[in-house]
Amino acid sequence: MNMRTVLSTLLFLVMFFTQLVFAQEKIPWADLSLEERQILQQLEPQWDNLSIERQQRLRRGASRWQQMQPQERSQARDQQQRFQSLSGRQQQLINQRFQRFNNLSQGEQRRLRNIQRRFQSMPEAERTRLREQFEQQIRQNNRRPAQADNPRTPENQRRIQEVIRQNQNILRQNRNQTPQTVRPSTPARPTPSRPPAPPPR
Repeated sequence: MNMRTVLSTLLFLVMFFTQLVFAQEKIPWADLSLEERQILQQLEPQWDNLSIERQQRLRRGASRWQQMQPQERSQARDQQQRFQSLSGRQQQLINQRFQRFNNLSQGEQRRLRNIQRRFQSMPEAERTRLREQFEQQIRQNNRRPAQADNPRTPENQRRIQEVIRQNQNILRQNRNQTPQTVRPSTPARPTPSRPPAPPPR
């Protein structure tokens, strides 16, 4: 009885996951709406070779594009052109960040979008200040591992300067004194030793 229950549960799970796999088949190009095909027309030749996840992502992007206002579309085009003008390494970094963002939970994604909206609504001067502060923090974080091996870190430099400052008076005194000629020491003459006095008789 117990073995039967386990087997039936396993069979049910196998059937369930098989249906899930079949439900996630790739999206045929013909199944896209006319608007989606127009937006994604550059991808038509390679559409069938894309993964299901990429197809779904592109379809969602096309749906968002349809809902955008003309100004939003213009901004999106500008962003795309800026992205295309970046080096391959920079594009790769952006893609990695995008994938990390997509792996976040819906709540985390929403939180980050809200932060981005607040940042965009700030005055330009404030945004510039925050951007510079962030970039400075990144530079400091990137420098830290190298400094661990480097004896000339700012902390060590500060200590060296402090020791020099503390000893400056001594250094000045030594500079102001006239140099004295040092004569080689002559060996001391041995003092003649007298024999002990004879005992009285």
